[in-house]
Amino acid sequence: MLQSHPHTSSPSISSQYASWFDDRIEQFIEAHKGRFEPPSFFKQRNGFFITISFNHSSRKQRLESSALIDGPVAKTEMDTFTDLYNVICRQLIGRNYHRPSFHDLKPLAIGCLDVNGSRYWRSMGELENAHIHSIWIFTDQTRDGFQKSLADETRLLSIKERFSIRELDIKQIDHDHRNSTGDSRASSYMAKFMVHNNHELKVADDFRVLPIQYIGPGH
Repeated sequence: MLQSHPHTSSPSISSQYASWFDDRIEQFIEAHKGRFEPPSFFKQRNGFFITISFNHSSRKQRLESSALIDGPVAKTEMDTFTDLYNVICRQLIGRNYHRPSFHDLKPLAIGCLDVNGSRYWRSMGELENAHIHSIWIFTDQTRDGFQKSLADETRLLSIKERFSIRELDIKQIDHDHRNSTGDSRASSYMAKFMVHNNHELKVADDFRVLPIQYIGPGH
């Protein structure tokens, strides 16, 4: 996590996170787009902004039940984000999705924790309604499969029940708006809770970038 200092303003913390997220997105797009294709075209075609809201009462019951079997270490919301990512990869790529040979087919997914009222972080009280904002950039090979899975209501319901998800708000990225710092508005929006969390650490696990980078033989 980025460290905050007394002289570091909140906007600069947000901008540092947003800029880093944007860099990761641009690296992914450059590695997967056509040679002469503008990056913005690839992002608009294959990018989605997904907000994951949880059914917290159901989630609590599941965590309590699993604790009886697996021990007291409970999964965080970001752990669930990783589990969801893995399920989607398995659906789109196959059961061997985790093998290094399939790494380049995996989507990029950046997920950030958020809570109610984080926009007004100076006056935030107890954390309520933890949810996740995320940007997903799919490859050309997996985009159509993802869109088809969204149309499968039975499969979608099964995923929601499995991970105690109340709602999946999925919007295709149809623009690449930037703010005054040059960062994308989507990345800046994802980082808004982490501005508060850097000033007063309340949640240790507040973002994930997937897949974890694979370092091949000889590196």
